[in-house]
Amino acid sequence: MRLGGVDEWFGGWQNLTDEVAEKIVALGFTGMGLHYSGDPLEQSLDDALKTKAILDKHNIEIVQFWGSYPSLIGPDDDERREAVRIGRNIIQRAAELGAVTASLRPTSMHPTSQWGPHPDNYTPETRDRLVRSLSEIAEACEVHQVPMTLEVHATTTLSDAETIRHIIERTGSSWIKVNADLVNFITNFKDAYNTTAVINHVFDVLGPYISTAHLKDVVTDAPLVVHISEALPGTGLMDWDTLFTRFEALLPDGYALIEHLKDYNDVVQARDFVVGKLNDLNIPIRQ
Repeated sequence: MRLGGVDEWFGGWQNLTDEVAEKIVALGFTGMGLHYSGDPLEQSLDDALKTKAILDKHNIEIVQFWGSYPSLIGPDDDERREAVRIGRNIIQRAAELGAVTASLRPTSMHPTSQWGPHPDNYTPETRDRLVRSLSEIAEACEVHQVPMTLEVHATTTLSDAETIRHIIERTGSSWIKVNADLVNFITNFKDAYNTTAVINHVFDVLGPYISTAHLKDVVTDAPLVVHISEALPGTGLMDWDTLFTRFEALLPDGYALIEHLKDYNDVVQARDFVVGKLNDLNIPIRQ
């Protein structure tokens, strides 16, 4: 397994400096997931390559590369086509930067949040629009020879393992992969208290499509009615033994990235837990 992080603690692609890169190396990370705040082709390739040179200098790999775009699944086809256009640009820039994969979120029918819940996220018509959008973006994957990795969440159209697999297979593209973010599959207390079953089910159904993983924990909260939250790795209910064992068996050279931590000290704490757990399991951290 290879170990890395995601860039929330330093604010994304445009804030990457030599000083930040030195901190990444000090964490023992060899790869990072990096966000561009809009259409990445807004930035000149020359400027993007200057940032890439910082990463290369410190032997840090771009594991996942994101951009931002409007809804891929809404009924407004002009908006959908704009999202596809930017999605293709994300693929292009990921290829130009030598990223392992370009990452794309499924978006939502929610009026203000791309991760917000909405009943129409689960309709056949919405699934059809997502299949169309992903198929059109995948054409750029073929051109630029870089895969896309889908972010998933229970609140979105990519809500569960079977639906995700079905949507990928409907596109007919071998370039579409999945990020195994196990917390995002947990929808109720039963799942939260039996993450072993959730992990095994996701790997059983989606194993052929998994390319990366995100590492975070899950906790249940007291306020009524249902509150299930992310937490630092090692502070919640996640069955890390099963998660790491399944991921190592599937992708021994694959990247698992510590995600959604905005404080550097929290990243250090999470890193220490993950490294300790991998050592306990005799799973090597590959460079």
